[in-house]
Amino acid sequence: MLSCDNLVGNGDVLRGLVYDFLDALPSSGGLADWIGASVRFPCCMVDRIVPATTAQDRADVRTVLGLDDRGVVVAEPFSQWVIEDNFAADRPAWESAGAVMTKDVAAWEAVKLRMLNATHSLLAYLGALRGYDTIAAALCDDELAAAAEALMVEDVTPTLRVPDGLDLADYRRAVLERFANPALRHRTVQVAMDGSQKLPVRLLGTVRDRLAAGTVPQHAALAVAAWMTYVARGRDAHGRQLPLDDPLAERLGSAAAGRGDDPRRLVGSLLGVAEVFGADLAEHDGFRAALVDHVSRSPARGEPGR
Repeated sequence: MLSCDNLVGNGDVLRGLVYDFLDALPSSGGLADWIGASVRFPCCMVDRIVPATTAQDRADVRTVLGLDDRGVVVAEPFSQWVIEDNFAADRPAWESAGAVMTKDVAAWEAVKLRMLNATHSLLAYLGALRGYDTIAAALCDDELAAAAEALMVEDVTPTLRVPDGLDLADYRRAVLERFANPALRHRTVQVAMDGSQKLPVRLLGTVRDRLAAGTVPQHAALAVAAWMTYVARGRDAHGRQLPLDDPLAERLGSAAAGRGDDPRRLVGSLLGVAEVFGADLAEHDGFRAALVDHVSRSPARGEPGR
């Protein structure tokens, strides 16, 4: 049973749900034993940037096809599918079509989450605050491009278990090239959505690993500080409203209310949102100090974007 949901450890999640369902039955008639012996739940990971479809996308397709397609999905040329080679019997030869078969999906997943997704979030929050509408436009800002590169090189790379066959330097360059694609029109505010759910899996694992190694990850802290500023400020450098589209929006809004002009109070209050940061990060003086420093200097510093 191959889960195609883009969740971390999706095969393990699916296995757990199946067994939860069996446990809820009055009697499974030995089905659980049969599944244990005869069924596998391989994990997999997919990577492809798919921005939200816009009216312009639908208009472009109408021009090309001569018809109105309301199911248009726009995606970048790049695609990747990494599959755990853990099957009960024969399987399709997905590798013939370019899929990566591996015994260690988690390593590939960590590279994607910490290199690509974390950098995406950093550019989204910094870019949105400066007034850039798209990720590609944000990456044209030399200061933001340098921050993206530094996050991957200095903070993320030391935390990774590099999968066999992957060149991290090539991967890093490819990530930035993909983000720079102006045809995607991937909006910063779309990537900025659901920050309370994304930060723990994209950035905070890197933060914890670097803190455990005795180093405060300054660039990862910059990304988190940019999120805090985004939550508190609610407007970009042009004065336009920034939507706080998040399942914890009310909780975050209350935590940030009235604290936007006081970096220490803002950082302290948002670090107290345990659903995002747990208890350990709120108690780490070095990480807290880095956040206060970045918020004080404002991740939105610089000229407004266009």
